[in-house]
Amino acid sequence: MIPEGSVGAAAPSQPLGTAGYPDEDSTFWTPKGYVKSFEEYKKISSKTYDSLIGYPANVTSINSEPYGTQLRKYGFLFGSNEKVSDDNCGKIYRKIQCSTNFLHHPGFKHLHCNDPGCPVCYTKYAAQMADRVTERVQGYKTVYRSKRDAVYHLIFWGPPENKTRPYAGLREAFKEANRLMELMGVVSATVWFHPYRIKKELKPILRRYKTINGLNGRVGFWKLAHDDVLGLGGLERYIEYGPHWHAIASGWLMNTTEYKEIEGAGYKKKRYLESEETVHETAHYISTHCCREAMKSSVRYFGNISYRMLAREHVESKIKDVVCNDCGAPLEEHDCDENGVCIQKLKDSITQKIKYYLYWKKGHPKPDMKDAHQCLISRFSPAQLRS
Repeated sequence: MIPEGSVGAAAPSQPLGTAGYPDEDSTFWTPKGYVKSFEEYKKISSKTYDSLIGYPANVTSINSEPYGTQLRKYGFLFGSNEKVSDDNCGKIYRKIQCSTNFLHHPGFKHLHCNDPGCPVCYTKYAAQMADRVTERVQGYKTVYRSKRDAVYHLIFWGPPENKTRPYAGLREAFKEANRLMELMGVVSATVWFHPYRIKKELKPILRRYKTINGLNGRVGFWKLAHDDVLGLGGLERYIEYGPHWHAIASGWLMNTTEYKEIEGAGYKKKRYLESEETVHETAHYISTHCCREAMKSSVRYFGNISYRMLAREHVESKIKDVVCNDCGAPLEEHDCDENGVCIQKLKDSITQKIKYYLYWKKGHPKPDMKDAHQCLISRFSPAQLRS
């Protein structure tokens, strides 16, 4: 089942290759997919021409030979284009700063081309996925409260024969994930499919790079690979095929030795995710290098957290002021140049709309709002404030 509003690559408007992705001569990215002209986009969209002006961006050819063969065979990742989709991608155009002290952790807004393959814009898609996942996981926690339902970061993989054959698509990959999780004893899971892993021979070099540059443990190998810190020429030079899944899961699992004897596969429980921040942090990092496919969600929900088992309803919205995390003063928005130098003030204060949701078990009576107020869940840190 595809989660509502989930992030994934949209449908191409031309014949697909064997991997389910558009041919390299596609020229425009739009919210509906890769198209060759605005006219073609209008045929598959009810939106007017004027509303499209801000969306499409020229898309460069991606994953040229010989490296592109691997990605076309095993599946593309967010941010796996060789180059940015537009020369303006990532440029600063707004500055958000404290109204009393401009040194209090200022933030910036950047221009985006909205191509999920763009090596700059992919972080926006990862943030949006993490926001939605965090909200649903936190909602799950308000409904399921036993020790067995505590959530943790789970990594698992299939039997040896699955490590060499490509999956036909996300549908097949998630079907296999469901089978493996049921065998392990997972009762609830939010799952991502990862077709690749960082090459083993590069990990010591990347660790040394982190040490030399004073980077902490929160900077993962995939961030370094996306940024091509070793100057190898692109993300695909850092990776090798190694299909596996990441999940934010709950349930008491089968012993690893027994599981390996039965299935020939394995899993690792990384850590329990007790707070909203750790859920979001984990979901965001996983989302930066998961598989994407046309018209398919890149994240799925299984078991008790699925749409079949867990109901959700938007119950209220509130407008709140956004304030400085250091001193609590209102935040200002400034027009600025690409170096972050303020040109003029645009807003004396910034507000955001917070939506609140109520979760409950499907098939059970909806909770009375008088008793359920403390169970309302808000969307975590709206992505537009981090753009």
